Amino acid sequence: MGPGRGSSVVIRGLTACLCILALSAPVTAQSSVSEEDELAVGRAVAADVISQYGVFADVEWQGFLTQIRDRLLPFSGRSNIPYKLIILDTAVPNAISTPGYIFVTRGMLRLGLDAEEWAFVLGHEMTHTVKRHVAQFIERANAGTLISVIIAIVSGNRTTVDLVRLVVDLAMLGFSREKEKEADLGSLRMMMEAGFDPAKASQTLAWLNNVTGRSQEQTNWAGTHPGFRDRIEAVNAAYAGFTARGLPMRIWYFKDRQESNGVVVTPSRLAEVRDAWILTLAVDNSTEATATIFAASATLAGSDGDLAIRFLRSTLPAEVDPQGKIEGTLTFEKRSRTPPTALLLPVLFPDRRIDVTVAMANGGPYTPGPASTPLPAPPPFP
Repeated sequence: MGPGRGSSVVIRGLTACLCILALSAPVTAQSSVSEEDELAVGRAVAADVISQYGVFADVEWQGFLTQIRDRLLPFSGRSNIPYKLIILDTAVPNAISTPGYIFVTRGMLRLGLDAEEWAFVLGHEMTHTVKRHVAQFIERANAGTLISVIIAIVSGNRTTVDLVRLVVDLAMLGFSREKEKEADLGSLRMMMEAGFDPAKASQTLAWLNNVTGRSQEQTNWAGTHPGFRDRIEAVNAAYAGFTARGLPMRIWYFKDRQESNGVVVTPSRLAEVRDAWILTLAVDNSTEATATIFAASATLAGSDGDLAIRFLRSTLPAEVDPQGKIEGTLTFEKRSRTPPTALLLPVLFPDRRIDVTVAMANGGPYTPGPASTPLPAPPPFP
C-alpha cells in the first residue's frame, strides 16, 4: 500500500522493475527464486531506499510500530522473515515493503492512525512478503537481464547500484491490482486472528482515501493499483465471510506437500472456527493438460475412524491451467475439536482421475487464539 499526495512519490523499487519485465510473461508452476535470493534482493533495494530518503529516528514510534508488528507476526504464516521496521525521513505519506523490510514514512506517522489502523497497514505490507509477490514477479520475468541483476546483488557487485536506483526511480508502477487486494485480505485475516478489530480494515482504507485525496478515478500508479472503493468493497465482502463462521479458535501451519502424477497439493494452514475447519491450500499442475478440481468430493480424514468430514464450500478456482497454480480454501464440517489427519482431494483430467491424499499429522507451530491484551497508544506526532 502506498498512498501519497502532491507529487505522489512512491517507493517500490525492485517491484516496479519486475512489473515492467513481467507484463506479458507466463506464470510458472513452481517458484524458481530461493528465499535467500529473495531476501538478498530485499536488502539491496532497502539499502538504496535508505540512501535516498534517510532514516527518521524516533524511539517512541519505533517501539509502537514494533509492538503492532510483533502481535501480527505469529499469524502471518511466514514468521521466519525479519520484517525489519524502518521510518523514512520524508513528509510524503507512504508505507511500502521489500522482502525482509517494512518502511513507513515520517509523513505517514502524521495521518492520525490508531493501533488497529496501523495493524492493517503493517499487515498489508507483511502480506506482500508472505505471499512472495516480489519472488513471483521475478519468476514471471524469465529475463536473463534480471537474473544477472539478482546474481550481481547476491555477489555484492557494485555495478548493481545504478540498476537498483533506476528501479526505485521507476517505482510508480507498484504491485498489480490482484496483489494489492490479496495484501488487503491477508492483512484482514491477520488482524482477526491477532485480536485487532477487523472492521478497522475498511475504515482504514476509507480514511486514507479521504486524507490523501485519492479516489476510484485517480490511481497514480499507471493504472495498476485498484481504486480505494474497489478495495473497500473487497475487504467488506471478505470480512462478512470471515465473521459469519466466527473467529478462529486454533490455527496450524503445514509445510508438507504431496505430488501425484504431475499434481502437487500443498496444504498451508488449518483454522478451527465455531462449526467448521477451514483449510488453505495450493494446487500446482505441472502437466500439459487442464486439471479440474473436484472440490465437492474433497474430504478430511478425522479421528473417528473411516468417517469422512463433510465438505461445505470452496474458494478454489474450478480449474488449474497447464503449468499453472491456484490457491484458495476448503471449508469442512467440524464434528469434534480433534484436528483432522489428512486431506483427500480428487483432481480430474480429460483422460483420468487422481485422488491426492496429503497427511496433516505434523502440523505446526500451533498458534493460540487471539489475545485480549491492551493495545498501545500511538505516540505524539513527530
